[in-house]
Amino acid sequence: MRQAVFVVSLLAIAGLAGCGTAGVAEDFKWSVECPKTVDRGAEFAFTVTAVNAAGEAASGVSYRYQILWTGGSSNPLRHRGSTGGSEKVHARMTTGPATIVVTCPNRAGLESKVVESTFEVK
Repeated sequence: MRQAVFVVSLLAIAGLAGCGTAGVAEDFKWSVECPKTVDRGAEFAFTVTAVNAAGEAASGVSYRYQILWTGGSSNPLRHRGSTGGSEKVHARMTTGPATIVVTCPNRAGLESKVVESTFEVK
């Protein structure tokens, strides 16, 4: 029985190691930096930052993001990311406003919107 508990514990630790920094949406103050305008079809980068209660930027906090494009799908694709690095995306060919929406699990385990930012595709 002890061996089974030990194996399960090791699997849990190994699973957490790939998930980035532990924490939930409420543990951080979130922000996103992205350009205000982007050319149609051009690659652009944005960075999501999570700051802990001590005021320190936390690197490796996992999040999901989606971009709501003008004329896009009512069910946009969700992508994974982590704080501390930039994400690179190609803008759609349709001009108009677009919004990046970032979510992270909250204390109840549900995806919660933590930050969003709007930009213009020209």
